[in-house]
Amino acid sequence: MEPWSELIRWLYGDALQDTGFWYGHPLAEIKGLSDDELFWVPDATSLCLLWHVGHIAHRERLHVAHLIQGQEAPLVPAAYEAFGTEWCSAGDLRQTVGSSDEVKVWVDGVRQESARFISSLTDKDLHRPAARSPGFTVAQWLLITVSHGALHIGKIQALRHMLKGSRDNPC
Repeated sequence: MEPWSELIRWLYGDALQDTGFWYGHPLAEIKGLSDDELFWVPDATSLCLLWHVGHIAHRERLHVAHLIQGQEAPLVPAAYEAFGTEWCSAGDLRQTVGSSDEVKVWVDGVRQESARFISSLTDKDLHRPAARSPGFTVAQWLLITVSHGALHIGKIQALRHMLKGSRDNPC
């Protein structure tokens, strides 16, 4: 077994199946929430829970498929560009992306596609330059992507606690 590749596979594992990093799977964080709850915001200047979930998948798709693998755009369906780097109100997001169930299917597909690619990597692959970002290795981009996702999962958790009126548990 190769330690680096094992670590990367664990970071991209399936938290829903308890086989990966607990801050690594956005769908685990929203399990059981209704459409209204997923589009809920505490105020008009906040991003909703579903935006954070979609944003994690959006960035993962661009990092893994485009920067690391070198695939060409478009890699994200046009409706899901709302999860990119521009602020989007919950109302606009609801009109743009359709149902949260469709978004969940897309996010799950992104996760599965990334997992298939990542499971094929060896330690040697992890240390080669990324296809479209030669200043960074494959491993560096994967760790950046996991870190970025974890940051947004923390935001999802905070929003979920606010929505439910529950105590926000410290780590």
